[in-house]
Amino acid sequence: MACTLSLHAQKQVVDYRYAPQWWQSSICFPDDSCKTLVGPLGQMLYEYGSGPFYKYVGSYRTVVQFLADENMKITGQRLYSARVPVVVTEATYQGVAITQEIFAAGTAFTSKNRQASREDVILTTIVNNTDEPRILNPMLIIDSEHKVNVTGRAAVINDKAQVTSGGNIVKVRKNLGQFKTLIELESITVAAGETKQIATLCDNGLPSTLVERFQTAPSVAEINQLKARMIDYWENQTDIPYNLVSVPDKEIQNLLDASLRGIWQAREIKKDQIAFQVGPTCYRGLWVSDGATLLEAATTFDRGKDARDGVEYTLSFQKETGQFGIMDSVYWKENGMVLWTCVRHAMLMQDRTWLKSVWPKLLKTVDYIKVLRARTLTNDIPLDDGLIPPGQIDGGLWGAEDKAEYTNVYWNLAGLKAMIQAAEWLGEKKDAKALQAEFDDFFATFRKAAERDMATDDFGNRYLAIPMDPKYRSLPQRAQWAFCQSVYPGQVFAMDDPVASGTMHMLHTTLQEGMVMGTGWDIDGIWTYFAGFYGHACLWMGESKRAYESLYAFANHATPLYNWREEHAPRDLTPSKYVGDMPHNWASALFVELTVHLLALDRGNELHLLEGIPREWLGAGMTTALKDIATPFGKITFTLTVDASGQTATLTTGKLTDPSCKGVIVHLGDWGESNGSNIVRFDPKKDHNLSIQIR
Repeated sequence: MACTLSLHAQKQVVDYRYAPQWWQSSICFPDDSCKTLVGPLGQMLYEYGSGPFYKYVGSYRTVVQFLADENMKITGQRLYSARVPVVVTEATYQGVAITQEIFAAGTAFTSKNRQASREDVILTTIVNNTDEPRILNPMLIIDSEHKVNVTGRAAVINDKAQVTSGGNIVKVRKNLGQFKTLIELESITVAAGETKQIATLCDNGLPSTLVERFQTAPSVAEINQLKARMIDYWENQTDIPYNLVSVPDKEIQNLLDASLRGIWQAREIKKDQIAFQVGPTCYRGLWVSDGATLLEAATTFDRGKDARDGVEYTLSFQKETGQFGIMDSVYWKENGMVLWTCVRHAMLMQDRTWLKSVWPKLLKTVDYIKVLRARTLTNDIPLDDGLIPPGQIDGGLWGAEDKAEYTNVYWNLAGLKAMIQAAEWLGEKKDAKALQAEFDDFFATFRKAAERDMATDDFGNRYLAIPMDPKYRSLPQRAQWAFCQSVYPGQVFAMDDPVASGTMHMLHTTLQEGMVMGTGWDIDGIWTYFAGFYGHACLWMGESKRAYESLYAFANHATPLYNWREEHAPRDLTPSKYVGDMPHNWASALFVELTVHLLALDRGNELHLLEGIPREWLGAGMTTALKDIATPFGKITFTLTVDASGQTATLTTGKLTDPSCKGVIVHLGDWGESNGSNIVRFDPKKDHNLSIQIR
């Protein structure tokens, strides 16, 4: 029979119901050095400073906004499309429709080229839908810590950036606030049924013949032509790996495309290499924990050469001791993270040669992990003996010199586990044996400590808190990000491990708005992309329904402009408090990775397909497909198509190239069967065509 949802099942829909109340969107180019952001009222946000981590708008030294009339009412905001970062802000005034399109323009904005020019443009379109003429009084508002000088048609900020608008200036007021400059432009009369346009440009302090020319001979037609070229540029973008994942949910697809675009926009060229960065403000830099997922996502999506730059950029920070301590000298988990990142990257690239070339560096880091373990036997803290010394916890809890904890333990175990897999893959039998012995001793020591430190939540679930000492504990779920990552991608635990299953059961009890509540820096808030950690852990532990429900909860905490804030309050707490960067591209990377892994996930020497596919993607006429997605066994391509009746689906798969894959396992769950079975095993060396009866 046709696929139908249970009457008791909640249909998964993306409608952005949990979006934050305030957001900002990036309009810059890939690898752009000008990370211009646009706020929800059409503000252009510049020069993020070193302000507080908890901030409503953020510390921007300069904010520029153009209003067609000060009395206009802003009614909404959207993107031109998921792939085209033109921010469209809509407003009304006395029956007049006002649309502002904000976009970046420039030349030489290809990867690794220095920008010769770079402009931000606000194109305002005014349509008088009434039967009478309307008079509007445009205004340019500049809030800046720098001095603002107005000459002719241009406002010059800090003797560098020029802002100009297509109208004569009639009054400049600076007496309303310490940093505020109000520039009133000549009135505009718009006849009944008439459309008029005004353009505003900012040159970012870079040379711009366009801005110079616009001050003397403004041409809105030229700006429209420029907008068309920029839209064409984005719609025909080939550097960003679009079209490798196709899903039948339009909004999930939009978020996939926008997430990939956001990752490329956040990148920057450092030391002549591509540096994958988390965001444009407080996380504009190298963050090894976030970068691990960003680099995996780039490699997964067939951009391994770009990711190689990012991996080698990360490796350039290794110290003589073998240690990585980029974020914090006691952020011991970076050592395990770098090991995992290098191994995963090499296996997804099928590049044993490169992994062998960096193998001595990685073994040096393994030796440093041994040094850390030895150090625990000489400090004054018996709780950490044989594990990892107290270090920075992150994600909701601060570390301290006497605060023995598990986040650094989890990631160093995961790093060693990855190295064992790598040594076997490379045929380094001696190293594999030594690494296995080290891991076994480390894990056995962890197991004894975990048994000692297990706690019980209010629902009777036995779980492992992050701090070892009960006096340092907070909510049971607090800072459990590294635990989730030790489940997946770390693969430290077996599916039936009581520590893992008990801690997962505890997390299940904390959900609000489909998310683990209170696990991050805001104890009353939602850490949006924790859904990626939690969803992956659920999938690995065999809870596929929870995994895809987590994907949808994740999606519904995005903005309608397809990006995420790191943390914000749930809807019942207003006004909301905001934490961290936005757009936050660790979120973007986790979203695209979780979507892929719901459809194709490597487990040991097998590749598992459709393990977490949402039932909503199995309707009549729907198609779900992967194309050239990197796995440790080579690239996977498959198409799942449901016929028009909704009763039969066809799965076609391509063969894998790496002989280490011992089987492709197709999961049909409770939604389908083939020859009476809901699990089908394929030979990975062959193409396949499978007919599925949908239940």
